[in-house]
Amino acid sequence: MSNEDFKPREPFSIDWPRQYNVGPSDEHLHAMGQFIVNYSAVEWQLSELFAFFLKMPVSEAQRLSVEANISMAGMIRYVQGQIAHSEISDQQAVDDLLHTLKSFDAISALRHKIVHWQWGLNEGPTASLTDLIKPKNSKKSNATLNISELREQCLKLMKILQAISLNGEIIRGVRTRAQILEIRKGTSPEKLFRP
Repeated sequence: MSNEDFKPREPFSIDWPRQYNVGPSDEHLHAMGQFIVNYSAVEWQLSELFAFFLKMPVSEAQRLSVEANISMAGMIRYVQGQIAHSEISDQQAVDDLLHTLKSFDAISALRHKIVHWQWGLNEGPTASLTDLIKPKNSKKSNATLNISELREQCLKLMKILQAISLNGEIIRGVRTRAQILEIRKGTSPEKLFRP
């Protein structure tokens, strides 16, 4: 193949031709995908803390969680219990991590809606969702999700990921808070250690 024959691919775009002009907008689909990726990254970070408190390699702790059918909520509760009752020298890291885990737990309801609810057949900046699995009543079974709100939640998940990662380094004894702040000069601690 010569250089003249080579034709690079078109740049990636979320503006592809749609066979049917129904369902969530392309922007919503992209933001939903980003939300799920960010959520998954936080789950991986929590799995590392779970393994640390079990004093197991991550692969062994993951196998245990699968074999024992431990949910992510169960892992979070275990980590919260271990943190609250441990003798960790940096109490600020403990408080920051517990606060961060509560913030993550609050986002879990949105993840449930994104993954399990039925998306409406509408376009535009607001998508509608309906809970067709276990509808309780019409008010609780219908919701809307604005694209800007969804993107804000994606950003919040990345802040949660950073806070869990950095506080986890302190708790595991990898780095101290002072070492992390020295590396991240010009950033206030509340932006690093809390979402």
